[in-house]
Amino acid sequence: MTDAERVDALLDLVDPDRTEDRARSARLMVLGLAERTGRGHRPTIAGWNLLGDRGRAFRSDQG
Repeated sequence: MTDAERVDALLDLVDPDRTEDRARSARLMVLGLAERTGRGHRPTIAGWNLLGDRGRAFRSDQG
């Protein structure tokens, strides 16, 4: 999984207009970039760091 594929998979997790791919989410978990939640996955701190500015719009703790 390249960095571009990782970013794309992370955006699938945080953008409500995109659909999560469970297989890619599982790979992100192995890499420590995502964690399981009740019904899906969410980025870890490392995942948010990889997203950088692209993920900023989706963070609830960033104003």
